[in-house]
Order: sequence, then structure tokens, then C-alpha cells
Amino acid sequence: MDENKVTDTTSMAVAEIMNSKTITVIVKPNSSKNEIVGYSSGKKAWIITIAAAPDKDKANKELLKFLKHETKKAWLIKSGLRS
Repeated sequence: MDENKVTDTTSMAVAEIMNSKTITVIVKPNSSKNEIVGYSSGKKAWIITIAAAPDKDKANKELLKFLKHETKKAWLIKSGLRS
């Protein structure tokens, strides 16, 4: 079995994230829209596309805004502010 296989997300993705205190994400900036596109079981991380550019914290701010909108709770970036 491929340990780095990316599995498709479902409506349960937001529920799983909401119930977590800490999550790991792989952010793909400059995307066409903001959305949770999958989960990497190998990296144990949610894959989230963000429309904002990775410039002057735009993508980080948009990620936090997107997560707050989807989960109805505030999030902080603990590490990985820069790639």
C-alpha cells in the first residue's frame, strides 16, 4: 500500500478538522479556489488549496480565514509560516 497516497475528502473532512485542536496542512497557494482537496496519509496532513499568492503572508491569512469560515473557530499557525 502506498503510504503517501492521497485520499479524497468528503463532508466529514470539516467535521474531523473541527474536532481537532491541532492539524497539519499542506497549503497549495495560487489555486483557483479555497478548498480541502484531500488528505495525505503518509504525511498525516490535510491538503488545502488557497487562491491567494504566497506573498507577504497573503496565503497564510487566507488559510486562517478559510479555516475559520469552514469550522467556525479561530486557528493559529504554529510553524511553517514560510516554505
